[in-house]
Amino acid sequence: MKATLIGLLMTWCVALAGEFPWSDAPGAELKAASVAPDRVFTEEPCDWRPVLTPMCKEIVKDCKTAREAVLALSTQLPKATGVYYTTERRRADMNALEALAEKKVSCTGQSILLVCALRSVGIPARVCGLLSWHHIQGNHTWAEAWFDGEWHMIEYNEKDFNSAWVMSYIGMLDPDRNALERIKAATPDGKDFFYPPMLARQIGKEPVASEDVTARYLKLSRAWHEQKGQPANVQRLMVNITPRTEEALPIVLLDESGKEVDRTTLPTLKDDANKFAELNLPREGKFQIRIADSPQTLPVQATENAVQMISLQAK
Repeated sequence: MKATLIGLLMTWCVALAGEFPWSDAPGAELKAASVAPDRVFTEEPCDWRPVLTPMCKEIVKDCKTAREAVLALSTQLPKATGVYYTTERRRADMNALEALAEKKVSCTGQSILLVCALRSVGIPARVCGLLSWHHIQGNHTWAEAWFDGEWHMIEYNEKDFNSAWVMSYIGMLDPDRNALERIKAATPDGKDFFYPPMLARQIGKEPVASEDVTARYLKLSRAWHEQKGQPANVQRLMVNITPRTEEALPIVLLDESGKEVDRTTLPTLKDDANKFAELNLPREGKFQIRIADSPQTLPVQATENAVQMISLQAK
């Protein structure tokens, strides 16, 4: 595998040397893993460079930095290609040529297309994602682009890095309890696998070498929440209850002495399934929550994540 990548590097990356202001920034190993390969993820291999390269060169022609080029491609590719997200796509992991021909793609198809576009102009890029969210059904994939010495999250048709909804959802993950909530970046030199072997066999996917980047994204999400106004010394505690009731029951957060710290109401049968009660849980100290006037309490303590989610069983 490594010899093949080095061969691709010699034929493609050398040709790009000096062509763009950012061409020489990545090292040889990074280029071999994240610029040279034609294949990105689980898609059928194809020669997308003759089609994508001229288009992408035109899009980034006035860009002075890799950051500018990444944003130019993420925002201008949708109009230049006509490719858009829909659940009506033929399959999830279309390659770049299939996406360009069929236009209808999944988030995985969008990510593969964007990664190929970035690679076509010499920017290291890879697919990143997870197999399950914590609070809702579904998975997600996005792209990562390397510049300024580190990887940056970027999505197709987004105007900035670190998509708000993804950062918010990542803050709710509990990857230590569920391995499917771990975030992986597909890379040929990875020591992990995107799909757990047993799951891969069940759904007919081949092993995809990956790097586990969960810890980096959890820190990124926490920083994002704090930038949006969440105090650094407070964790957002989201509480669900099943079955839900018709009336809005109060839920109270108490400290060790029984003093009220915060309160809100639990979601009802009329609320959206994705609505939860939200409390501000201090990161220091021991606390408990109580529903309405119940004599029973449940101990809670902040974790390192931006958000902690718990589900209560109504009695």
